[in-house]
Amino acid sequence: MNWSNVKLILHREVRDQLRDRRTLFMIAVLPLLLYPLLGMSMFQVMQFVSERATHVLVVGAEELPDSPRLIDGSHFDAEWFSTPEKSGLLEVTVLSKPPVSGEAADVLADARQAVERGGYEAVVHFPPGFGRRLQELRESVARHDAASDGAKELKVPGPGVYYNTAKEKSQITFARVSQVLSRWTDAIGRQNLAESHLPESTAHPFEVEEHDVAPEAGHRDAAVWSKVLPFLLLIWALTGAFYPAIDLCAGEKERGTLETLLSSPAERREIVWGKLLTIMLFSTVTSLLNLLSVGLTGAFVVHALHELKNIGAPPPLTPLWLGLALLPMSALFSALCLALASLARSSKEGQYYLMPLIMITMPLMILPMAPGVELNLGNSLIPITGVVLLLRALLEGNLAQALPFVPSVVVVTLGCCLWATRWAVDQFNSESVLFRESERFDLN
Repeated sequence: MNWSNVKLILHREVRDQLRDRRTLFMIAVLPLLLYPLLGMSMFQVMQFVSERATHVLVVGAEELPDSPRLIDGSHFDAEWFSTPEKSGLLEVTVLSKPPVSGEAADVLADARQAVERGGYEAVVHFPPGFGRRLQELRESVARHDAASDGAKELKVPGPGVYYNTAKEKSQITFARVSQVLSRWTDAIGRQNLAESHLPESTAHPFEVEEHDVAPEAGHRDAAVWSKVLPFLLLIWALTGAFYPAIDLCAGEKERGTLETLLSSPAERREIVWGKLLTIMLFSTVTSLLNLLSVGLTGAFVVHALHELKNIGAPPPLTPLWLGLALLPMSALFSALCLALASLARSSKEGQYYLMPLIMITMPLMILPMAPGVELNLGNSLIPITGVVLLLRALLEGNLAQALPFVPSVVVVTLGCCLWATRWAVDQFNSESVLFRESERFDLN
């Protein structure tokens, strides 16, 4: 094989691809615009949904005790929020007299109707006798006769919260109301202990201490990035390889330039290698640009959202591991795309081959993201899956776990690359594949 011919074909194909504005837009412009726009849109939507006030209907508020106070005017008391400003996120409408007799079925029906009509995102119902039973329990505890038979029957009926899991605003409201009621319930318990002259530690005599044995914060951050980055790396390497492959095969058939190239002194194998290296180049660049755009967008979102402040940057060796994995995977995807694109008679037909290829490779990329799936000998022998699991182990800093399986992953990956390349060469050596006629179906 004459590598000078391969170099000439490579330069020719790269020039042709760079002249195509659609290719430049898909590779360079779209990644730099898509993720920032998506990130800003998601950030704005999350801010809008999380900071928008929601409405709560409280039924049976006359049962509430005077202390500690739960409702202050048209809002819950600011004491039950992390900051006083957040009390305005829940607008409370008090319905002193329930419109029904108090039966559980009737209350549920009325609450469901109130939520479905859209006027309220949640309904809080305090059952009849809630205040009286709570006061009796307090008096019993204050007299220190909680062990008596009468005190054992003083079970306070709890309030009910009705919401709709099919509506996102209703779920957000339920989370806010649950937090308020939990803090209010804890305050009632502390007040009962104080009236009984008991320390607050009586209810919670000890706290469970949590100790993270991760060596450093970077390993905790790596657990997040190790699931996201390998998937994005491979899915964009596949996407970046397919569209240039279609243009280099089916596109040349439509333009009538493939026959000229095949009649040149270059061998079919040299033509395949020239096209393969071109597709690999664009696949690699597409994947890297998308990762760069995702990283910049992710840094902006993490910095803007206080809930994600604990997520740090990827480990320092991340570019090295991703780069080492990208080269063989780009070669594999490029060879597969080149072989499939040679079957297409037109660019339109070539688009149809993308979905089957994605449906075959996507489960192999998603499998390592499932809980409990770890790198072992069996998984390392699965194409694509072994590479993703090896990347996860390397990004998480588990070098001792990853090194024993490097040979098996490398052998399987290189074997798949050689097989895919041989398949592409065989496709170009077959005239019946390159210049096959269009199939026609006769319905008669």
